Amino acid sequence: MQRYDERLKIADNLNREKLDELVDLVNEIFARNNVVDRIDKSHIRFNADYIGNIVKIDDKKLSEIIFNEIYPKPTLKLYSHFTNFNAACSILKNKELWLFNLINNFGADEFRLFYEEHNIDGYKHFKETFGIKTDYRSLMSEIFSLCLTSDNNTSPDLWNYFGYSGTGIKLTFEIESKIPDFREVYYSNKDNPQKIPFLADLFDTILSKYNYPLNFTYISKIGAFYIHGKFDNEQEYRFLVKRTSDIYNAWDFVPVVFNNDITYIVLPFSSRLAEFKLKKVTKGPRCSDTNFDIIKSILQTNYTDTIDIEE
Repeated sequence: MQRYDERLKIADNLNREKLDELVDLVNEIFARNNVVDRIDKSHIRFNADYIGNIVKIDDKKLSEIIFNEIYPKPTLKLYSHFTNFNAACSILKNKELWLFNLINNFGADEFRLFYEEHNIDGYKHFKETFGIKTDYRSLMSEIFSLCLTSDNNTSPDLWNYFGYSGTGIKLTFEIESKIPDFREVYYSNKDNPQKIPFLADLFDTILSKYNYPLNFTYISKIGAFYIHGKFDNEQEYRFLVKRTSDIYNAWDFVPVVFNNDITYIVLPFSSRLAEFKLKKVTKGPRCSDTNFDIIKSILQTNYTDTIDIEE
């Protein structure tokens, strides 16, 4: 293999001679995938071992275009979170939410599924990039999520699984996100696993043309919104906090140990990351009247705004 400095010199020559061509190629891929936005030479470059925007590129427009295309920004007015009775009491009393890291969902193949279905192998093995551990488990330990669904999702599985066999509570919020990581998830094809067509076109076309893989910022969190298709009845939206994010720097949200390497962060209803405005509380179909009376008492004591109550 050539030394790094030799590979870097080749990349510099390509940036002088082929960058316009590369930009045109990427924009052609965008066009044929019905992506409206476009990039220019300030958004991508040849590097020693890849093509992308991770280093020496300040404007991350390429990543934003890709991310927005795969995971649309939510546009609903209301979002619901199912939980058990005790957790609901804590959430309502303290006006704060617990966001668990993705290790909590490790058994469901979350996060890893995206990289395996897209043949991205760099996250399988322990390593550090710019001082940040970039293997699966290390990345998952620093990404925290709150799972939500549309308020009108009537799938009984939501009550059965997330609402603890119907004994729990549904909390419904208006959400004003101040960070870009509140997204609608992407469900894989449960019968015939395949790459996301838009991403496959980008990866395959660029690799075939230049023999360099495409690598871009945000790729280490894309897997957090990519869910197995067998769960598509959940119609999930995720509010995600990546503590190592360069965009909003969430290091001050210190994880609390829940069980071994499963941890959570505490997110107040009102924070610099988002505003969660409680709008409705719904009694589970098997929640006892006694428990729901406790919920109503908490609401009466702690909230001055009108909260809809569904029994």
